Amino acid sequence: MPAITSYDEISLLACIAKGDEVAFRQLFDHHWDNIYGVAFAFTKSPVIAEEMAQDVFVKIWLRREELPQVRKFNDYLFIIARNHILSTLRKKIIETSFPDHLLNYFRETDSNPEDQLMLRETEHLLHKAIEQLPPQQHLIYCLSREQGLNQEEIAAKLDISKNTVKSHMSKALLFIRNYLRMHAEVEAFAILYCIILGLL
Repeated sequence: MPAITSYDEISLLACIAKGDEVAFRQLFDHHWDNIYGVAFAFTKSPVIAEEMAQDVFVKIWLRREELPQVRKFNDYLFIIARNHILSTLRKKIIETSFPDHLLNYFRETDSNPEDQLMLRETEHLLHKAIEQLPPQQHLIYCLSREQGLNQEEIAAKLDISKNTVKSHMSKALLFIRNYLRMHAEVEAFAILYCIILGLL
């Protein structure tokens, strides 16, 4: 099949669906910087961002038969990239070194001013969300996250059951997550930041 010399996305998608690797390379080259940039914005690691971006394009290739039905490829690509990046980040949060890497990056005084602004806005949003919790949820959340008490200790301190503590805490975390999703311009960053700090 002849290579497509100009960037015609509809034709590229049709060719890729039939297994045209040359067409896929054109698509890859056209969108690589954007996907890599998104991955780097979340990971602050060139190595991890490159791996994530490569994985996203592998997913596109493996699902290439769907491409002729795609009407807005940018949206399609964004959804695949977002889901993959967030899924990978959730797994990496378990690794001790990765949260430390992110925290060190965001705490550096010479890091990207946009990142620092986003960090401050996320912290502000989190505090606003906590302030809006019902009194009992607010108290339990603060005892857990700010004083470091476990559920048994909170239950004993407040003279309530452990199940009650667990229920209030679950409701508080759900409210905070939803609040961040509704108000944060970059919701994934906000939620990720809070997870790293053990706030969610």
